[in-house]
Amino acid sequence: MKILIVSKCPTHPTSAGNRWGILAQTQILKDLGNEIFFLYIDERPMKHNSLEHLKAYEETKAYWGEYFFYLRVSQLEKFYFNLIMKYNKRFHNGYQSCDVNYPHKLTAYVNRLDAQYDFDICIVNYYYLTKLFENISIPKKALFTHDCFAYKDLVVGERTMAIDANTEAKAMQRSPYILAVQDQEKYYFEILSPRSKVYNIYSKYTYQSSPVIGNHNIVFLSGNNSYNINGLRWFLKEVFPLIRKHFVDAQCIIAGAICQMIINDDLGEGVKLIGYVDSPNVLYEQGDVAINPTYQGTGLKIKTFEAISYDKVTMVHPHSMKGVFEKDKTSLFFSDKPQDWIDFLVKLWRTKEILITDMKKSNGDYMRRMNEFIVNEYIRFLND
Repeated sequence: MKILIVSKCPTHPTSAGNRWGILAQTQILKDLGNEIFFLYIDERPMKHNSLEHLKAYEETKAYWGEYFFYLRVSQLEKFYFNLIMKYNKRFHNGYQSCDVNYPHKLTAYVNRLDAQYDFDICIVNYYYLTKLFENISIPKKALFTHDCFAYKDLVVGERTMAIDANTEAKAMQRSPYILAVQDQEKYYFEILSPRSKVYNIYSKYTYQSSPVIGNHNIVFLSGNNSYNINGLRWFLKEVFPLIRKHFVDAQCIIAGAICQMIINDDLGEGVKLIGYVDSPNVLYEQGDVAINPTYQGTGLKIKTFEAISYDKVTMVHPHSMKGVFEKDKTSLFFSDKPQDWIDFLVKLWRTKEILITDMKKSNGDYMRRMNEFIVNEYIRFLND
């Protein structure tokens, strides 16, 4: 089948979770024998880093090659989008309408592409592109949600991009097929749109077995998302100093764009920032234990699954257990109490390799089951 993926988010450089999610989806669909095309909608901010956007465009285009399509949102239309969003921020508590950012040329462009390529499936990314489904004739139409946005400001406790439930329901009900990234959101979307078929696709990761390293290092790889920053600061303030009291050689090694956001913090002894890494392996090979202390946000807990896929003993805040695959059968440690983290690490590191080896085996079993589930969900979607 010919599948068109439509996104305002480029796929490269793959420095954010939504980009990774699109690529993981693409690979599964390709492995199942489909031909995948990508339409990148370039909506640049009014004040933008032109080099950054040029890099994203060039790398994304290079990856997709002849399967790449491009639609540029004009600065005039972007100015209009900004005006509407500012109006909603002032008079509607920041809540946006469903189509506030919908590019007016998108429908006609997709119809022209469809006339040439005769697509079987169209997948749009995020609720704000579902207007496309109202006026195209591609037989199967699906929304890759990435996240749940209704009342998200109330969920995370701060001002952020949010909509009300009626708006989210409108987007869901436009979408005959919905691809959710975790089970709690799947159940919610089924309520909002009872006639849609909803699948729980999580995100597929390649499991990479690794040997026991045997040191007292803790690793964390993250982008500069504010929720990740808040979680890391909680860990460094409340948990890591206690770890250092028990293990004076313990290090917390941090990589990724988050390093630039905390570089001026009072990090304390044992914290090491290594910045951007070419491959996650550069970080994960430095310790047996990885963390995801994030306690805010919605959607898929990407850093949690990534750490498991790299065969790390993974410690998380309970927030990162929401909506995960087979919650009761994971290999994760979770707690919001610093002393619990200490007790677990004392037990882990004082049993030498025994407990670490057992948890690594659990990692492999868990990732195999989750990946099989994900592929079967895509097969169901393609066959329904």
